[in-house]
Amino acid sequence: MGRCVVLCTERKSRKMIYGYYLIMVMMLPTGDVHSETLDWYFTPYECIEDAQYHHENESQLGVGYVCIEDVLPPEEKDNG
Repeated sequence: MGRCVVLCTERKSRKMIYGYYLIMVMMLPTGDVHSETLDWYFTPYECIEDAQYHHENESQLGVGYVCIEDVLPPEEKDNG
């Protein structure tokens, strides 16, 4: 893994994780779902901490926060 420890983390699925996005998700009365990326974090702990802060101090009913991994896109397989 070498230098990867400094730049990213690695999951069991061997996908490279470079950071985490904090996403706000809101369900509207019509049933539509609206989401917005609020910030990017290097570690999941920072992201989760900020998500908890937003949930406890700023959110309304029907609004949630989630941290999503920032990963490399999957490589396309050659079908030839």
